[in-house]
Amino acid sequence: MTEVPVQRKKNHLWIWLVLLVVAILLIWWWVSETAEVEPDRTAEYAESGEYPAYPEAAPSATSGPATGDVGRTTIAAILDNPSRYIGREDITLQGAVPDVPTDRGFWIEDGGRQLFALIIDQPREVPKDINPDQRLEVRNGMLRGKDDVAQLPGEVIDQDTRAILDEQDVFLVVDESDIEILSRP
Repeated sequence: MTEVPVQRKKNHLWIWLVLLVVAILLIWWWVSETAEVEPDRTAEYAESGEYPAYPEAAPSATSGPATGDVGRTTIAAILDNPSRYIGREDITLQGAVPDVPTDRGFWIEDGGRQLFALIIDQPREVPKDINPDQRLEVRNGMLRGKDDVAQLPGEVIDQDTRAILDEQDVFLVVDESDIEILSRP
């Protein structure tokens, strides 16, 4: 057999390691320059007992007479003073579901008071499965009065749902994507 001379190439691994370290340092520098990092002042706040005041949320645009920011509320507050909430589109509340009488709506209850919630009928890939005895959080709900039934978004309302809406002074209109199921039975 003949011997074939093999020439060994030099290992340039150290060049790649140096380039990797330089790239990591450049990325670290860029992130530290662009990120606005707030120092952790938890210990300061705990010692002094004074926590910073957070600015109040700006009121949202409404179509109704209500003023100020409503945000999170209760069913009792809505039913006790509906004129404050009609037209609002930023209502957030939690409650239990005692009954689901139609495909388009369900009752939500909190503290023994009930409010009918109408789901905007818009196509979804996976519809929410709302059942009795679940606990829900509804965000960005729109409170409407019985005079607003004709202007509701979505498909035509079925007769059963329409009969329930006709009996209500106020009801909540909500998109399925704004409903979070907190607990199941």
